[in-house]
Amino acid sequence: MPEDAGKKRYIKSFLQQVKSGTGFIEDIRIERVIRQPGSDGEGSTARSLSGRQIANITQLLEDDLRHTFDDGFFTFRFVAALVGSGKTSLLTYLNELTRTKPTFLNHSIVVQFQLSDIPLGPNFGVKFYCHILADTFWELLHNQNLSNSVRVIAENILGDYLESNEVSQLKTAKALMPFRSKFKKYITESVDGFEQFFFYVISEVSQVDPRFSFVYLADELDALAEFPKEIQETRLVLKQLIRGAFQVFSSKIRLLMYLVGTSDNVGSFIAEDSVIQSLIGDSAINLNKGYSNEFEVIREKIENRIQGAYSGYKNFNQAWQEIKNISISSTNTLREFCRNYGNAILEIHEKYFQEAPEQVFEGDARNLVEAECRQQWANFLSKTAYTLSNVSTTTVIAGHAFDCYVELLHNGNTVARAFGEAKNYEMLSSHFNTFTQWLNDVKFNPSNSDGTPTDLAFMIAPICPPLLQRKLDLRNIHFLKSDKIVSTVVSATNNDTIIGSTPIIEQVLNNAKTPNWIFSNSSINGNNLKKSTNINTATKHELTAAFKGTGIKQATIDRLIKLRAIKPYKTLDTMAFDLKFTSNVIIKLQDKLDKQDICF
Repeated sequence: MPEDAGKKRYIKSFLQQVKSGTGFIEDIRIERVIRQPGSDGEGSTARSLSGRQIANITQLLEDDLRHTFDDGFFTFRFVAALVGSGKTSLLTYLNELTRTKPTFLNHSIVVQFQLSDIPLGPNFGVKFYCHILADTFWELLHNQNLSNSVRVIAENILGDYLESNEVSQLKTAKALMPFRSKFKKYITESVDGFEQFFFYVISEVSQVDPRFSFVYLADELDALAEFPKEIQETRLVLKQLIRGAFQVFSSKIRLLMYLVGTSDNVGSFIAEDSVIQSLIGDSAINLNKGYSNEFEVIREKIENRIQGAYSGYKNFNQAWQEIKNISISSTNTLREFCRNYGNAILEIHEKYFQEAPEQVFEGDARNLVEAECRQQWANFLSKTAYTLSNVSTTTVIAGHAFDCYVELLHNGNTVARAFGEAKNYEMLSSHFNTFTQWLNDVKFNPSNSDGTPTDLAFMIAPICPPLLQRKLDLRNIHFLKSDKIVSTVVSATNNDTIIGSTPIIEQVLNNAKTPNWIFSNSSINGNNLKKSTNINTATKHELTAAFKGTGIKQATIDRLIKLRAIKPYKTLDTMAFDLKFTSNVIIKLQDKLDKQDICF
């Protein structure tokens, strides 16, 4: 079924995520200050392992990635903080950063897991290695971003230790869980000395891809807090691994590991082993629970999105005042702030905008997309056989309503396409996820090796966060900056009357013969009217005749026919909003409705 383009509900989903207060919420991520341990001032504390200067979390994480991926050195970090202060978010953010460069994406595996995923009990150290090795080989065998030589060497390693039928079963496994279960069973029976085997795998892969890095991000050290034997085994495993990386490989090994836990548990884990303390005790990242200025930046991000999505609605000013009056005085951590503030603003959202669609925003998207297409396809458009089609809006392809669409034509035949998606506020990660899925569904082809023109894709908004910008670049999606625009007419649903505050709308309301169209959900039933043209079923020829005298152009009628295929219209206000009718057109259409010349 095609999406209802007027009710995508991204904002509500975004607020629900904020309200949960858990995990990495990319859309409200803020930059957090890093200072040297022992120095004065606000901020979390950490030291650079490379010796380079760092001032914030992003610089710290990128420096660690550079330390391993580019410089080829071993990196090990503990991350310590109070519950709800951003430990897991940092881990996930680091995972996201490993996917923002082709050199990272095509030459590494990243395994993120919780220690609580590993069964407790005897031989916990063996279980630890089996768990990370299972996920390692799953990635080596199945990650499509890696080179074929890496997959082959992984198969060869397994072939040296396992029976051929066991290797075959692992290669043909379709999901991680059954793969992991079989791998653990086979490898436990076949390998002696898991530490040596782990380093052997890294060495063998590095032989065929010298730039290859291995990343392991372990959360929930706290899960072992009540199990001293497991803590002891984990400490022994990590001590031997760290010592091996430093002493056997002299730190020249592309291996990066993060271990995350609460401050008390991390502190005792390090302090109770002198070797760990001496080797990596000073490399811990200590996150602060959160400062009031950080909370204010998050708050501003959320407010900007609410304003961008709903300013211009009838009740916006009242809702905005309530939003500004939200007081979060008892907040201690980032998680508490997100939960308290997210819950408060979600209640206001449901009170005033429960059934309201987001404002459709195209702004100058068509002009921007056309200009970019002409630039990107300039080599082809300079030839006489190539032309650019008109840029259409709200074009339905494969069941998806794209905000902008244009084609590159060769002798009248489509040889490449361009797709656009526009938003009137800072781009959300959910917009990116949805748009990339749409592009997959329409078989978006951004790269051709034969010199033929490639498809193009654009996301248009006033702002795009840096991390999202990197993701767009990797998917060959261009970000186009467009100033925020407040719509002059916005559709109403149920009891939510939504109007603009500009003079032209006031004129419509004051001067139209029957201005109550904007408040009405009723429609005229044309079944008993011989001369009434049903807008949802009429042909283009019939619509042209019915709209005579209104000033509606053929391109607008074409767009109407496409939109009504997604969902038939029931009111003039919805149609007027989607098609951006002027006040003069609205008045003329209302007159035709009153005379029963047209109906829905």
